[in-house]
Amino acid sequence: MITYFIKVVAFQLLFLLSYDLFLKKETFFNWNRVYLIFSSLIAFVLPFIKLESFQNVVPQEYIILLPEIVLTPEKAVATIEPTWNWFLIVGIAVSSLLFIYKIVQLATLRFKGRFVKREQYTVIIIPKSTLAFSIFNYVFVGEEIEEAKLEDILSHELVHIREKHSLDLLYFELLRILCWFNPLVYIYQKRISEVHEYIADAAVVRNKDKSDYYEKLLAEVFQTQQFSFTNQFFKHSLIKKRIIMLTKQKSRQILKLKYLVLVPMLILSLVYTSCEDTTVSEVENTEANVEKMSAKVAQAVEDFNAYSESVKGVEMMTKEQYTKLGDLSKQLFESRRELAIAKGEEPEVLHANGWNYDDYVVARKKSIQENVTYDEFEKEAVSSKDLDKVPVHPNCEGKVSQNELKECLNISIQKHIMQNFDVKRAESVGLVGRQRIIIKFMIDKNGDVSNVLARAPHPALKDEAEKVINTLPKFKPGMKDGKPKSVKFAIPIVFQIEE
Repeated sequence: MITYFIKVVAFQLLFLLSYDLFLKKETFFNWNRVYLIFSSLIAFVLPFIKLESFQNVVPQEYIILLPEIVLTPEKAVATIEPTWNWFLIVGIAVSSLLFIYKIVQLATLRFKGRFVKREQYTVIIIPKSTLAFSIFNYVFVGEEIEEAKLEDILSHELVHIREKHSLDLLYFELLRILCWFNPLVYIYQKRISEVHEYIADAAVVRNKDKSDYYEKLLAEVFQTQQFSFTNQFFKHSLIKKRIIMLTKQKSRQILKLKYLVLVPMLILSLVYTSCEDTTVSEVENTEANVEKMSAKVAQAVEDFNAYSESVKGVEMMTKEQYTKLGDLSKQLFESRRELAIAKGEEPEVLHANGWNYDDYVVARKKSIQENVTYDEFEKEAVSSKDLDKVPVHPNCEGKVSQNELKECLNISIQKHIMQNFDVKRAESVGLVGRQRIIIKFMIDKNGDVSNVLARAPHPALKDEAEKVINTLPKFKPGMKDGKPKSVKFAIPIVFQIEE
């Protein structure tokens, strides 16, 4: 979700910069109004649009994430609740309360005033006040405003009512609540308020003398009320800009071509969203799916922890107890993997150990519990279904189906690492506790292992990991559309060094 909002802010920034550079000073006020509303809205949609035609421009890279290898089991851990959602909810709640407070203030003013019904709108006259603003079909004016000056104010506010400017402001007010952390929403609302005033001024001076109108703007000082979702006739920060626009010569029609700047911006945005990630997720990345997977993970964690607690005091579990715990562990592993794919993040997940009961008995005697976690390369991985055939290990040449080949490949590489990796290298350099190594390598078009790169907490472990991977045998390369393809692999290794 954080990544999504970062993209939205980036797109809105791009659109706002283009508006300020190319369009803001033009007198195409209604066009500017449409641009501001459209660009603020399309920024929320663009991150979801991925065009296959753009994806094909960039060659796809095939990456297979192998299951994590645990050399020394350790205690299981529960899920870590992300704080971002709570942070977002609290901000929305505070923003909503502020909005409600403004509504209450507005309602208070409404009930204080005297109503005067007109054909298209209602005037609310506020006692002992020089207020002047409108919202929907209501115009608020102070009773201390002179009758002779009231005509221009009502003409101005009637334009806001006729053009339904309050809907624009309410839309941006809603964005301020939902995206309270995004400063660009406030800038958008400020820009749309300016455009509203320009539209209203332009409509009023069609039948009035311009100089007389802006002289009145300069001469009058009205009381203002800080309602961000109302159209205020007098706002100090806008007076100078309104007068400049009133005196500005109308922009030439050919300058409307400037709005075509939106076209290359949209194309660039679509290229970015389409090619930013060329890997294919196994689970559709939608908010509904994330919520569903989150609930599934929470239930799986609850079930696993509850049963783990029930057998915690058991010196040696029965085979039935061990089988049930294994099934719950597998369910947890699968649900957390699905959630990781859906969110595109790097969660801690539980991996089923795959031991039989005899292995458990040996491990239990040593007082070891297993916990396996996935790592950050989850988001890079693609399903092996994108290849017609995965690379074939020499031990797997008798396998036929894609699933059999993949399973055999995983088991063969895991067995090679577990047999050849020297855990004592970590002890020799003084490392203790949980250690994690990430290995990336490629099986190229010739079936050779290349581009081996390991990331480890100590150079000695890095060297050991790279040495082990470099001793893998020659493979038959992965195939796609009848052609050999280079395929990247990412393998996490976790082991525990007792203090």
